[in-house]
Amino acid sequence: MSPDSIARRRPDPLPWGWEVPLGAGFAWLSLAAATLLVAQGAAGFLTGRGWLWPDSPRLFPALGALLTGRVGVGVEAAAGVPSPALVYALAGVLELLLLAASIWAVARFWTTVGTGRRHGMATRAEAKAILGAGRLRRVRGLIRPDLYGRGGTRFGGFTAIEARTARRRSSRASATGATHTPAGSHDGGAAAGGREKFTPASVGWRLGVGKVPRTGPLWVPFDRTAGVYGPQGSGKTLDLLTPALLEAPGAALVTLTKVDDLLLTIDHRSTGGRPVAVLDPFGLAPGVPELVWDPVAGCVDSMVAERRAKAFTAGTVKGAVAAGAGDSAARFYAAEGAKVLQAYFHAAALTGRSIEHVLEWVANPREATLPEEILRSHPNAAPFWHGLLHGALHGDDRTAGNTATTVQQALALFFQEPLRARCTPGPGRPATDLADLIRRGGTIYLLGRDDPYASASPLMTAIAEHVLDTALAAAAASPHGRLCPSFLACLDELPSTAPLPTLRTRMANERAVGLSFIYAAQTWRQLVICYGEDEARALFGLTNLIAVFGGGKDGIFNRELSELIGTSRISRTTYSRGRGSAGTSFSGVDEPILRPEEIRLLPERHALVIAENAKPLIAKLTRCIDGKAGRALLGAQAAAKARVGAARGRQAPMFARTTAAVETAHRMDLTPIGPAGSPGGPVSYGAEVSVPGGRGGDGSW
Repeated sequence: MSPDSIARRRPDPLPWGWEVPLGAGFAWLSLAAATLLVAQGAAGFLTGRGWLWPDSPRLFPALGALLTGRVGVGVEAAAGVPSPALVYALAGVLELLLLAASIWAVARFWTTVGTGRRHGMATRAEAKAILGAGRLRRVRGLIRPDLYGRGGTRFGGFTAIEARTARRRSSRASATGATHTPAGSHDGGAAAGGREKFTPASVGWRLGVGKVPRTGPLWVPFDRTAGVYGPQGSGKTLDLLTPALLEAPGAALVTLTKVDDLLLTIDHRSTGGRPVAVLDPFGLAPGVPELVWDPVAGCVDSMVAERRAKAFTAGTVKGAVAAGAGDSAARFYAAEGAKVLQAYFHAAALTGRSIEHVLEWVANPREATLPEEILRSHPNAAPFWHGLLHGALHGDDRTAGNTATTVQQALALFFQEPLRARCTPGPGRPATDLADLIRRGGTIYLLGRDDPYASASPLMTAIAEHVLDTALAAAAASPHGRLCPSFLACLDELPSTAPLPTLRTRMANERAVGLSFIYAAQTWRQLVICYGEDEARALFGLTNLIAVFGGGKDGIFNRELSELIGTSRISRTTYSRGRGSAGTSFSGVDEPILRPEEIRLLPERHALVIAENAKPLIAKLTRCIDGKAGRALLGAQAAAKARVGAARGRQAPMFARTTAAVETAHRMDLTPIGPAGSPGGPVSYGAEVSVPGGRGGDGSW
């Protein structure tokens, strides 16, 4: 179903008969014929012969003569008649103008008061008011005080008034051949002049163009949050999330599950000296700049330890797929597990221990007594935390067992040594300076996968919370009181990657200090599984802009959207005809603006947009891999794939690792006993290979 067909609804159920089209066609032909007479009169006027118009009795003969190529029939022209070429040239121009006006009038009638009107959809003026470039212009001083600040607001070492003064001085100096550079700027005149030029991409991200109603580009300010719902393959990543990321002028946090999506944008986001860091626990993209993070760092602060532990355990809740009690139980044990994990992190940080020591405790929580002793005796330990730890692990056997299992599930990824080595600091691998990366406008990618057997969700959730906390601290330290440019959190596949427990409160509060949020989910039920019904509805309600793609099979969600959009009062005229009688009745009917099935039938590259308090509209989206810019992106993606493939080729193959492990077991006398009672010989699974260490070389980023 096309957007145009979605935008049509007949306000009157009675179909038109042949009389109305016939009458409209006859009227148009009459006007078209009259343009010949008008052209003849205009030609006479332009040539100084006066307005040549036939008398009423001669009107039709004059028209017939013009249709047969004779000019001047039925008119009194003492000075002669104008040239036929001029008359028919003017007639052609008038006919084209009439045709254009007719097309506009029909389209206007069809979409406003005629049978094609979609009652209740946003008008062009309403769409521009809420999502147009004019909206960005009005809020530019609030979102980007560093570029568009007024009065005494300082940016770049001088105020906006000083910037304008510097520009005027620079103009006068250039006229006299002299130069002047104000303090705090290497090129005061150029910098000051450039700071006042308005560009929409510095204040918001481009959503697309209006389809219903037909408008120009639609923009979402960075101080507004967005939620995207679309099934797998609907195009929400390529049509909406990736374009927003590519145009983001500041630092960004990106969660994703596909290597191709990472490689599509990593080169573009690293231009201009901007750093990138990728958390890749599964080694899906070897060779990319790695994000190295220490879970214990900073946990001397009990608040940091508590937040980090809750982020880790929040990533375990998505495993509860049963409704009702199952979800509640999962969230209960996540809270209990957070008590244990926060105590372990705090105890490890107080004594200079690492994540390896925490894993020793997590492996057998009920037998690990050292953390409780540290929390009891250390003078800087948080008060009463040893009691919380003891109560969580030594209560009811069933509750304590499930709590221990939840803690182990939260840190399960770290029990795999290769995965732990990729993510945590080590010799020659310092932790990534996230504050510096954000300050330099870098990008943090969290690459996971939706795998129930080896989920990176707890780790990605914890790191995402830490990154957002770091960005919030940078906003608090900014002289503008907010991050300039804004920090974009692009959370693709939110339920599968990083179901942030603080997302609702962050969206409500931190958008005002320069943190912009876009989250995406395949279905509404995914959010309900992760957050629960009440929290998911609160998250939905706090989202300023909702974009829904077609193809979704959740009928309940589509019905709720239809109810949210509302109804429109439509007038109905009913005609009744009988033998010897006829009647007409009028009534008003409340009909849904969009029916649930119409939402499901939205075509590809289009989305239903519900923005703040505006009426709904349908946006046409631009796929980021289309056009010249898209071909450049695909070329960069192919080059990145080649680098990743080269780095993957330098890794040790599985048969070589297996051979090395078995030979080591043979030297340690750990191999099985042979049939004759003697130890078995070494087992070879293939030729030994020499694997160079490291990931450097020409293929590195």
